Amino acid sequence: MASKAQNFIPSYKIVLNNQELATELNVAVKTVTFEEELNIPAMFCIRLNMVKPQNNSWQGIDLNVFKPGDEIKLSLGMDQNQEMMTGEITALDVDFGEEECTLEVRGYDRMHRLRFGTKRRSFKNIKDSDLVSTIATASGLTAQADNTNTIYEYLFQNNQTDYEFLLERARRLGYELLVSDKKLIFRASQENASPEVTLQYPVDLNSFFVRLNTLTVGSSIEVRGWDVQNKQEIVGKAETGDESTIMGGRESGFKISEKISKSPVGLTTEAVVDESEAETIAKAQFNSILKNFIKGEGVCLGNPKVRAGKTLEIKGCGERFSGVYYVVSALHSIDQKDGYLTKFKVKRTGI
Repeated sequence: MASKAQNFIPSYKIVLNNQELATELNVAVKTVTFEEELNIPAMFCIRLNMVKPQNNSWQGIDLNVFKPGDEIKLSLGMDQNQEMMTGEITALDVDFGEEECTLEVRGYDRMHRLRFGTKRRSFKNIKDSDLVSTIATASGLTAQADNTNTIYEYLFQNNQTDYEFLLERARRLGYELLVSDKKLIFRASQENASPEVTLQYPVDLNSFFVRLNTLTVGSSIEVRGWDVQNKQEIVGKAETGDESTIMGGRESGFKISEKISKSPVGLTTEAVVDESEAETIAKAQFNSILKNFIKGEGVCLGNPKVRAGKTLEIKGCGERFSGVYYVVSALHSIDQKDGYLTKFKVKRTGI
């Protein structure tokens, strides 16, 4: 069954250091790729023919046009472009091949700046949301952080990159790390948001593979710590009823899995401030495991609205496997052979 979207023309726009890519380089572009995944720097790759057809001389490899640190703004679409990312060039792959000579320009969004160098340092009397602002500023970024309540008397970054340190803090809370241009985003998971786009098989969804797995751990989470000052145990729990969302399903993954057996987990941690934080950690772990109940992979006609950290609705895959899914990664590619395709991975917490 053909889709009307196939009548649209794949298009892209590449802006280099605030200037649209020169015409002679733009027509030499063979493929454009944008790939993103939650909590990982988004990546772009531009592959072009580096031989000038007029005089067989080289183009793009003299480090005057493309060089590390240059800003790339990439937009993709069907007929109309939508901005996908702003990043920085980090690598140039030059291939003097037998059949063709190509240049690949690769780079990441500005989250990659957090990966430079490791640090040993301490922070006192600080919330995670304020910690994000401090680290973002040091990397030339601004922060957009969901407010966190717990104030820590002491946090230690132990020979970690800023990226490793913040990712550790985010996972503790069930939060996500993203970057938009120069803005570092630290937020709660968005799997309960309304769908950004609807895809129907086999109209504009070319293929969809989905796997349901019973969950063998995590039907209840118990986090234990110790209050040194008051000399008493700190306990936080999460169980059925603490689901952030079952994404429009009838039953959560744990409820279905418990028909076989319950799977409680106990966690012990010294670095817990109070019962409220212990409960936050327990719920974060509970919902993180729950997202592994259903995993899917799909391919659709190029759609710039399919983005990591967004929800989408699948139709045409039966009553139980149609519905809302959370996009955890997306690969957008335009090439001369296949046009514009989007490949994505999703998760779902209930059915």
